[in-house]
Amino acid sequence: MRKLALSRREFIAGLGAGGGTLLLYALMGGTGSTEALLRPPGAQDENAFLARCLRCQACVRACLTACLEPAPVEFGASKLWTPRFVPRLAKCEFELCDRACAKACPVNALQDIPVDRIKLGIAQIDKPKCLAWEQGLLCLVCQECCTYLAITQDRKSRPHVDANKCVGCGACENICIADSAAIRVLSLSSASSPPGSTS
Repeated sequence: MRKLALSRREFIAGLGAGGGTLLLYALMGGTGSTEALLRPPGAQDENAFLARCLRCQACVRACLTACLEPAPVEFGASKLWTPRFVPRLAKCEFELCDRACAKACPVNALQDIPVDRIKLGIAQIDKPKCLAWEQGLLCLVCQECCTYLAITQDRKSRPHVDANKCVGCGACENICIADSAAIRVLSLSSASSPPGSTS
């Protein structure tokens, strides 16, 4: 009986083929995250945005605070390299930058809409991670940095978010001192609190 043996070249080729298969699986959505991405200001309806966006990174390069990055592979093939807003990187300064990202977009996938119509998402507090909620510590940095007065405190000095006032700029998430942010901006479709409620 003939003994089968793999050469080094065949072994490496096999590893490459296996890795390529796993990558293709991820790209086709096999491991794609179901989390809705935060988009730059002026993004259209998600399906329309995905159809129009060229993945050219012009908006990412134009962002003055560097709060945008290309979506990685774990979000699936349809969203790969599309711009996503990451508040942990920086706050979105859409009121100060004159919507640089929208102006840089060559195909109008990001529309230059008026400031008062921009709502990137809604901040929500993860109470088990929040120092004020979980440990009773006096920590209101999120309230102090909110220029929209969307974060208030109750009688126990615990923060609450007014979804009507919150525009999702990400200042609170960016400044949160917890290792893993205790307040996060969620997309409008993902936020569990409807407008007008607090959390």
